[in-house]
Amino acid sequence: MNETVDLYVIARLDAGDAAADLYSCEGYYDVETGTFHGRTVESWWESLRLPADIEASLDALDQALSGAGYARIGEWRKRATASGAVRYFADATTHVEVL
Repeated sequence: MNETVDLYVIARLDAGDAAADLYSCEGYYDVETGTFHGRTVESWWESLRLPADIEASLDALDQALSGAGYARIGEWRKRATASGAVRYFADATTHVEVL
């Protein structure tokens, strides 16, 4: 039996340090309309790093996520931190086997 796990992805495309950090989360939906309302980030799940010989890009991170069994849902959202670092955010899912 498989269970779907909701994840929150924070990606960085820094030279030599491109990665997608995944966090488990719980999504909340409007009970009247069923539309996504928000999430709570619960805990770090894992980090997927791109090898140094692969050019840092969102497409490369998408391939790494897919190859590791994750499915990004929705678009990447670009944001900057208070220090000016650019990060990309997305929602994702994966399936884990429940014993």
